[in-house]
Amino acid sequence: MTQALATTPGTLTTRSRSHRRLAAFVDWIKAERDTREAIHKQAADIRRIITGQATADGLVVTATPEAGSFAKHTGLRRHMRGNSEIEGQDVDLPFVVKPTAKDGDRIGELLRRFDTYAGNSYPNTPSEVTASSVELRFVASKLNYDLVPMLASANPDYQIILKKDGSRRVTSVAKHTEFIRRRTRQSDERAGRVKFNECVRLLKWWRFVRIGSTSPIEEVRTMLIELLCASAYDRLSVEPTYTETLAKWFGWLATVTGRRLPVSFNDYPSIEPLKDAAGNRLWQVLDPVNASNNVVHTQWGNIELGEFASWFAAGRDAFNRLIAHESAGNDGTVDDILAELFGDPILIHGDIA
Repeated sequence: MTQALATTPGTLTTRSRSHRRLAAFVDWIKAERDTREAIHKQAADIRRIITGQATADGLVVTATPEAGSFAKHTGLRRHMRGNSEIEGQDVDLPFVVKPTAKDGDRIGELLRRFDTYAGNSYPNTPSEVTASSVELRFVASKLNYDLVPMLASANPDYQIILKKDGSRRVTSVAKHTEFIRRRTRQSDERAGRVKFNECVRLLKWWRFVRIGSTSPIEEVRTMLIELLCASAYDRLSVEPTYTETLAKWFGWLATVTGRRLPVSFNDYPSIEPLKDAAGNRLWQVLDPVNASNNVVHTQWGNIELGEFASWFAAGRDAFNRLIAHESAGNDGTVDDILAELFGDPILIHGDIA
């Protein structure tokens, strides 16, 4: 059994082994600058072509805003599937359309139409209809574009998400993006390497590693991870090293998830008045744009929520052990703990040699 070592806050420097590995690793999982420029160009082409198809079909596309992890600069161009590294990036492309006849506003009908547009425009590109989008898969570039039909609302700043069960939810793509970007800008103003959005990337990767283990949880929404990271950042900001930042964040999030503390934000006035939020009744993490939207998975019960909390508790303990062993100069154990948290890829692609 490994002997427990005492930890002292602030004992690590930016030359520490774990910080350098995490910094190199996050550079490997994020999109490269030239890749981002190519994605912007291709996304613009897809918006233009699909909008043309929709217009010819009688739909009025009022906006095609930037959205999702790519727009927020929190996306991964690689992720884990089981024990394998998978290269590829998902880009959300919302198409906000003017409401039409009642049947035409159903998500199933809109998805059928957008699937037709995708097939007509890109006949040699595989596509798949999901619960809320049509996914275009560009195999050669390993890029997936999710065409997401939404309805325009009376206010151009807001959109209406259509659910498979027929329900509707008012949201704001731009405000969601700004919610994340604002915190990234705040962390950019601080001296040092550690940035909010890069910590979000690391927790998204960590999520895939946890899902790949023997876990009853098969999916964790990206928005849930982002909001939990925002909660940790708002309370704790960032430290000079990724190691100490994540140690503190995991400690806070272990408390939040373990006690099922409600999470909410005051960045914006809620689009809809606060009421019994749709979603999981056992724990609430509220959409910062619409407080009536609880982003916790509706199908999660006590077993899943307990499992999710255990992930953060294990992460907290692992980071505390890591800091103690790093302070003691136990490099091999530091590497073992990093691999426990992020999988073996961090030892290969978080290379510090």
